[in-house]
Amino acid sequence: MPDKVQDQIQKVIQEAVKASCTIYVRARDRKKSWSGSGFHIGNGYIVTASHVAPPESMSGTDIDVSFDGQVLIPCQIYKTDPNIDAAILKMQTDWTSIPSVMLANSDASELGEVVAVIGAPEGWHDTITVGRISNMHQSLGEAAPSPAWNDVTFVDAKILQGVSGGMCIDTSGMVIGSVIGVTGTLASYGIGENVLCPSNKIINLIKS
Repeated sequence: MPDKVQDQIQKVIQEAVKASCTIYVRARDRKKSWSGSGFHIGNGYIVTASHVAPPESMSGTDIDVSFDGQVLIPCQIYKTDPNIDAAILKMQTDWTSIPSVMLANSDASELGEVVAVIGAPEGWHDTITVGRISNMHQSLGEAAPSPAWNDVTFVDAKILQGVSGGMCIDTSGMVIGSVIGVTGTLASYGIGENVLCPSNKIINLIKS
């Protein structure tokens, strides 16, 4: 039986996926709950989208993450910025055994690069789509629903419902951005441009 041919991103996916998590947010009155995606960048800090863990989640809600779809780890919001649609969570238990990924210099990315999006659509843990960088430094201008949709990266890797906040890695295994969502006239159907918050914006949020 012939050996399988491994493509250039398969091995780094298998390593990066270990740092991917599902994020569960629920109101303490139990009237509302939702899930999203995120990833561990080390020292117990998790990156996600601010619309997954919005500023109002600082009170009245509980946030848990899971790296295996079973064990829940409580988290608190450390920093959040809706203007870039990114948030940093901090795990409240021991994180030393949980693998992490590194943030890349997103300005060094190039059009046509192979990338993979890793997240948890509708709670389906460790789900992966693969594609290429289709455009960079794009802005929706006056049509942007918020400043977060300006100076963004487009990829053609499929963005599934619930992947918001998930990582997008390049062939080095480093994160070039986190998922914001889909834009375009048919975005409500999941058809359009798949949008990332570039990793340099996240790095600046951490430094702030």
